[in-house]
Amino acid sequence: MAVRKARNPLLVTVLVAACQATAPSLQPASQSGPLASAAPSASIVAATERSSAAPPAEHRIGIRTVDGREEFFDRQTGERFVPRGANYLRLERDANGVVVDRLFADYDGAAAAADLRAMRDLGYTAVRIGLDICQDDCIGDPGGGLRTDYLANIADLLRRSSSVGLPVLIQANDLPEQGGFVPRVEATCCEPFDGYLNSQYLSPIGLGVFREYWTAVMEGLRGAGAPLDAVLAYGVRGELFLSTDTAPLNMRSGTVTTANGETYDMSDDAARQRMVDDGVVYWVEEMAKVIRAVDPTALVTVGEFTPNAPNTWRGNDPRAPPRIDVFLRTSVDFLDVHLYPGYIPIEGLLENFGVTGRESIPIVVGEYGAFKFAFSDPPTGAGGLMRWQIDACPFGLDGWFHWHWRGTGDAEVWTGTESDGAINTVLSPGARPDPCVAADFPFLRENLALGAKTRASASVGGQGPDRAVDGKLETGWLSGADPRQWIEIDLGEPATIETLRLVVDQSPAGRTVHAISGGPSRDKLVRLHLFDGTTTYGDQLEWAPAAPWTGIRVLRIETTRSPSWVAWLEIEVIGRRP
Repeated sequence: MAVRKARNPLLVTVLVAACQATAPSLQPASQSGPLASAAPSASIVAATERSSAAPPAEHRIGIRTVDGREEFFDRQTGERFVPRGANYLRLERDANGVVVDRLFADYDGAAAAADLRAMRDLGYTAVRIGLDICQDDCIGDPGGGLRTDYLANIADLLRRSSSVGLPVLIQANDLPEQGGFVPRVEATCCEPFDGYLNSQYLSPIGLGVFREYWTAVMEGLRGAGAPLDAVLAYGVRGELFLSTDTAPLNMRSGTVTTANGETYDMSDDAARQRMVDDGVVYWVEEMAKVIRAVDPTALVTVGEFTPNAPNTWRGNDPRAPPRIDVFLRTSVDFLDVHLYPGYIPIEGLLENFGVTGRESIPIVVGEYGAFKFAFSDPPTGAGGLMRWQIDACPFGLDGWFHWHWRGTGDAEVWTGTESDGAINTVLSPGARPDPCVAADFPFLRENLALGAKTRASASVGGQGPDRAVDGKLETGWLSGADPRQWIEIDLGEPATIETLRLVVDQSPAGRTVHAISGGPSRDKLVRLHLFDGTTTYGDQLEWAPAAPWTGIRVLRIETTRSPSWVAWLEIEVIGRRP
């Protein structure tokens, strides 16, 4: 899930964590003002030298090469290690309605310990946290640098996770608003850098500030007594992407010299792309150097959400994450990709990343979850996520962290603890040791229509019946004709149907009549239900029979009366396969 700052108008999802502003702080390595040099300050150099002199214990989880491909392994047992866990957050809304993560702001060590034990008892092997999903009042101290009490809370969680055997993937979301970091990046605005997103990666100042930040984080955790060997890996950025509509990516003339010291011709498209790729590689390497100077045996990764080509899944979006071949030029130990169902099939998303299953380094899904627009409830989401995992297995993915473990009232996703822990249970190694194999659960429900074969009495070009079962409300089937018209859904095998949901695409409003028939085959359909009433665009029709319909493979929804052309935005068939 995209987790970003609200100050950037391009970015749509904001998670903020708040904490008290009066705590003692660790000062940033440089306080020399907006034009501070990108080169490490003397205090950074001294700090990394001190860390190198007394390295922490070797990490238990490492990476080795087996049959030409790298994999995680446990140094103590010699066995292959598969990270399977959840993102651990405490999401709430602040007074302004902004989503915030308060895990370390209002930290409760006993509650965290209970959650970690629950993860372990379900067989999970790792956990993923956000280091700094915050804005005004979080890890950054208003007086400068980082807050030692906040870092102490992170250190406490690492100790507790270590005690139950769950290594932690720590990812950095963004520079904190407080602490003196952000103003220096913003001062690079506006030519040839945008003063925010692209500046962080491409400008000498932005790179230097982020390097100072990571140094302060590493030294701060070390100073807080954190057991760094409890860290599975450090994610240098939770989701790394640039913006194509701000400087210098939107420039079409002149030259730009970036943080790596190279100069690029902005009138040349190929040179502009090299600037981005070279800049990302250099930035990632610089962050990795800082981390490994303090924690030499640590694994380092970088996260990103799915690129938007060649398979468009999010419309016209200027956010530009690199394909994985760019990161393969770096020394990161594995890649952290984010794949959410509800848009296009997983094969298309992985093609956008460039994932083939033949990568030399491990690929971990650091985020995947059940968006509410795609799944009607947590049990349905649990079934959909299980199928999502299975569909991804041919690509040889090496680990999974679902978004996210606990909570209620999340505006976007169903969480793991809702509906008596449906998602946490279905995705757990305890219930499903092999993520590539389905299992049956008494509570499990699935949208059986999603991606099913369809046919219809008539269709307008480009708006065929398959668009009514693609999980997206922005698409739909349009017959292009008045009643009587029908759409038919073939579930592939006889199934048990508990609920039928249909999202109306109709204008003008008026009385409609829809006859629902079903049966084991197209030639053995019987009447199941009749919807008769006044409807308009966006209404949802739902029917849950007193006893589930059984043995249903084919469903037909036939509209016999409507004031408009017959159409549906989406049809869900909630139930269970044999």
